[in-house]
Amino acid sequence: MPHQHKRSSLMATLSALAAALALSWSGSAQADPNPYYIGASTSVGYDSNVFRLPKAVGDTSYSFGLIGGVDQTIGRQRLYASGTVRDTRFVDLKQLNYTNYNALAGVDWQTLYDLSGTLSYSSAQSLYNYGGTSTILSTAKNIENRDEIIAKGRWGASSLLSLDTSYTHRKLTYSDPAYKSNALDQNGWSVGLTYKPRALLTLGTALRYTRGKYQLSRDFDRYDVDLTGTWVPTGLSSVTARLSYGTRKSRNGVSELDFTGTTGQLSWLYQPTGKLRFTSTFSRDTGAESGFFNPNGLQLGNIGDTSRLTNTVSVNSTYNLTAKIQLNAAVLVSNRSLKFGSADGNDTLRTASLGASYAILRNANLGCSVRRETRSASGVGSYDFRASSVSCSAQIALQ
Repeated sequence: MPHQHKRSSLMATLSALAAALALSWSGSAQADPNPYYIGASTSVGYDSNVFRLPKAVGDTSYSFGLIGGVDQTIGRQRLYASGTVRDTRFVDLKQLNYTNYNALAGVDWQTLYDLSGTLSYSSAQSLYNYGGTSTILSTAKNIENRDEIIAKGRWGASSLLSLDTSYTHRKLTYSDPAYKSNALDQNGWSVGLTYKPRALLTLGTALRYTRGKYQLSRDFDRYDVDLTGTWVPTGLSSVTARLSYGTRKSRNGVSELDFTGTTGQLSWLYQPTGKLRFTSTFSRDTGAESGFFNPNGLQLGNIGDTSRLTNTVSVNSTYNLTAKIQLNAAVLVSNRSLKFGSADGNDTLRTASLGASYAILRNANLGCSVRRETRSASGVGSYDFRASSVSCSAQIALQ
């Protein structure tokens, strides 16, 4: 069954990507030139603690991959698709050799009567990040599959007041039976109003319902009232926020899934100069939502997962040293509240990275980065670990 799911998920992703490319090709005569790109990438790296365990086991890995995509405007519609396929091999831990993919296809649409929205589908397969959410001491190979569908609609986009609706489907599965309890199937719906009194200020409110199902009869319902806002105080800064109050209740009497309280997210983009840029994010949410949280595209490791509550702070900065050289620094701190029956625990994950990239040509670049990751735990359900890694990569794309 796991292999069948992987194949069907990959086929669905490739089908969506192919459909997007076909539609885009049919309208390319009236759209922007060169909307397509295709390329290849390679990387090599060393990780001092591959399994993120108290007793470290390190190894070197290398990978080769293909990338491709399209971003096409057709009239008032925008069609986009992108995908990567990468084969990764380990020098010593050969049992972990795997092929991962990441694909996205979507459309931003707009019609008459001030109707607009977006529809997207994404799918990814990768080796499980053992340190990000793991509470299991394991060295077994574990392939993680993620699928997400997002549909949003808006009526009155150009007016003072608009009606917004959304639907989100998320599915998370693992190949290792030991992680079966972490597998998640979740659907969410919301409806609300958006008010835009000024060009630089947007306010909103919405009612949100989420129905989720972990494996082993661990189902839950969640109800939230959301308050949202976007504020652009200056041309150098913008702030986006969501404040929610809600209740999550188990449908099977599993008390560790129950939660009532305040959650939310705050993001601040600040660009003091043309060369320097900061993106800061704070998130407070239940594990099911935090498991899909990817702050500012940092890709520093998954967080949350089955936690009762997760608080995360991240800061990402980029500096254009020259027209060809870019420097990057990122930090992330994530604290999880864990509950297993009547026993409590918590852990704190700290991650920091430094990187640099060099654009050899317009569509070719080299990059290297170093990363340090530590976790400290107390109570039940987690453990301490330390890990360091270094990697270098090269990529070329033709457009």
